[in-house]
Amino acid sequence: MKRSLTVHFILICVCSCSLFAQTSIDTTGIRNTLEEILNRDQKTRTGKDSAAFMRYIDSTNLVQVELLIAKYGWMGRSFVGDRGNSALFFVIQHADLATQLKYVSLLEKSVEVGESRPSNLALLQDRILMRQGKKQIYGSQVVYSETGEQIFYQIEDEKNVNIRRAKMGMQPLEDYAKLFGIEYKLPEQ
Repeated sequence: MKRSLTVHFILICVCSCSLFAQTSIDTTGIRNTLEEILNRDQKTRTGKDSAAFMRYIDSTNLVQVELLIAKYGWMGRSFVGDRGNSALFFVIQHADLATQLKYVSLLEKSVEVGESRPSNLALLQDRILMRQGKKQIYGSQVVYSETGEQIFYQIEDEKNVNIRRAKMGMQPLEDYAKLFGIEYKLPEQ
């Protein structure tokens, strides 16, 4: 009987310890993974890697990011740093419309609590609207005209776009346009 009580006592102690033990999260490992994902994502878009592999790279990045989001939720800057948080955004920004719609609300909540950049949300919202055939809100999406030059996709209430951009921490559209070699002037009031 004494031996049985001792065994039970030991089992209770072992089980109690494992019940109350905190699981540590390897944030360094997660940050490193997201850094690799961000680097792969951007390499094909900056000419440092073959654009022919862009879809494959985007799809493998998405698999990894979706696994991380399923486990940890939308990881904010305080958890994975600014670059890690940006990696999540870029992978979702470069995904298909269904995936973008699936995650936009998580990004919205992250922005609301100051864990993600409002400008990233603006870019994703504009990309979604463009893919839905609707006018964009912030003027972040550029397309090619029939003559092959870059132009802004249609903008809702274009004369007030810079007011909306400023609220999201974005530069005026005239300055943003220069990044694409676009000469732009706001429509007259």
